[in-house]
Formats: sequence, C-alpha cells, structure tokens
Amino acid sequence: MSSGFRIEGADKFISVHTNKLTRVPAAARELVRSTTASTQAQAARLAPVKTGFLRRNIDISFVNTGLVSTGTVTGNAMNRNFNYGYAQENGTRFIQPKLFMYQAYQIHKEVFIRNMEAVLDNA
Repeated sequence: MSSGFRIEGADKFISVHTNKLTRVPAAARELVRSTTASTQAQAARLAPVKTGFLRRNIDISFVNTGLVSTGTVTGNAMNRNFNYGYAQENGTRFIQPKLFMYQAYQIHKEVFIRNMEAVLDNA
C-alpha cells in the first residue's frame, strides 16, 4: 500500500548542506588566523617603543581543535620576573596605561564579526 508521499531531491539537499559543513569551518578557521595576525600587527604598531623589546615580544598562537579555532595575541615582555607588557597595558603607580592591546582588539572586533557573518551567510 502506497502512502502517496514521495520525497524528491533529498540527495541534492544533503549534498549541498554537506558541502556547506565542510566549507564553513575552513573559512572560519582562516578568518580567525588572519584576524589574529592583523591584531598582532596592530598591537605592535601601537605598542610604546623605547628599545623595541615589547614590540618584538607581541606574539600570536593559533589552536585548532576540531570545530573550535582560537587565536591569541600576547604582549608578555618579561624582564626577570617583571611583565613589562602587562605594566604598559594596565599601568602601575608610576606608569600611565597605554592600552595598546585593548585598542588593537577594539579595532579588529567589529571587522571580525562582520566578516564571520559574511562567511556564515555565504556558505
């Protein structure tokens, strides 16, 4: 006995969505990687320069675990047990905060969000 219900095009639907599921993570991973690198470069441009030690110690790390991609920018210029980068960013009682890391983050935050939305919309 036939139910009178027939599905056509399911194979095409599955194929299209399978392709999207493979393209989106790759594009998102590349976006995280490029934004992390851009943020590092911006932080280096904004970092206070006396000797260049802090600017040379603004580093990035990128970790990809499955569907989670994490990019990190750090400005840890250590001199013995003193984190010069932290002191420049946040200030001390002798140094006014310079906020070079925060400014680099703010500059790239909105652009990253717009670009990620575009990646998801175009998938």
